[in-house]
Amino acid sequence: MNADLAMQQDLDALNQEIDKALDAALRNRSGLRLVAVSKRQPLAVVHQAYKLGIRDFGESQIQEGVPKVKASPDDITWHFIGHLQKNKVRKAVLHFHYLHSIDSLSLLNRVDAIATEERVCPKVFLQVNYALDSDKYGLHPEAVETVLEAALNLNHVACIGLMGIPPAGADVEKISAYFQGMVALRDQLKTRFPDWPGKLSLGMSGDFSLAIQAGSHFIRVGSRIFGERS
Repeated sequence: MNADLAMQQDLDALNQEIDKALDAALRNRSGLRLVAVSKRQPLAVVHQAYKLGIRDFGESQIQEGVPKVKASPDDITWHFIGHLQKNKVRKAVLHFHYLHSIDSLSLLNRVDAIATEERVCPKVFLQVNYALDSDKYGLHPEAVETVLEAALNLNHVACIGLMGIPPAGADVEKISAYFQGMVALRDQLKTRFPDWPGKLSLGMSGDFSLAIQAGSHFIRVGSRIFGERS
């Protein structure tokens, strides 16, 4: 089987599962974006997925992602989904449309300062360490309101929502509870900031159906599209 056909079959199977989850949640596809996580995939594979209609790609390392951005069609929307180091902010701001992993007030302010200099306005998510997992980056849930308030007063950052990653190895019940907790946190914040979009970036290859049913707007899926990474 050639590579294009194999990827098309994987995409078709993925889309069937997405549609099933959307139906179960009484949602339609217009409120959901599929971000194809292309980290550790060669450029040729990105272009292969582009030929099959994918327009949102996610990278987690600046040094790997930026060359892909530069060598790819201009109508791709690029999402930075990894931990963002402060010395890599300028490259992130210049090359990625969405930053999913703003995990401190100081990082937020640096993104805004550089975006102001570069005259751009990236869309960002605040990453929340909702489960207080020592292996994960992210804001303490009780700190999110303060950081969000600061974000909404900045001129060159558009804070559109929250991002979260469930604890590794969690079972279905714990993952569902995690997603519901993130939804509740978002809803609580919306009562204070009613004009804030409050989008959710939740769900990866192993749990995207649960995330969709919880109400996620962005799912970050890699291996279900590209296979296991080398």
